[in-house]
Amino acid sequence: MSEVNEIQIKCLNPRCGTWFPSPIFFGDTESFDSSMLEGNTVQCPSCGSMTSCNKENMRVRGKDGGFVGSDT
Repeated sequence: MSEVNEIQIKCLNPRCGTWFPSPIFFGDTESFDSSMLEGNTVQCPSCGSMTSCNKENMRVRGKDGGFVGSDT
């Protein structure tokens, strides 16, 4: 079980693509791996668009590695 240091969201607006801190956080990678994140949205602080806040557009940095979603 690895400690999560940072979770970021990539804005899916084609004109933006900014990375910003996720409002959803997990303490360890095991909790992140076992979670099902679907249908969540968050407002991008850069462009103001609503964007998905799901595993597909997340990147996670942990003590012993990380995760990069398929939409990143």
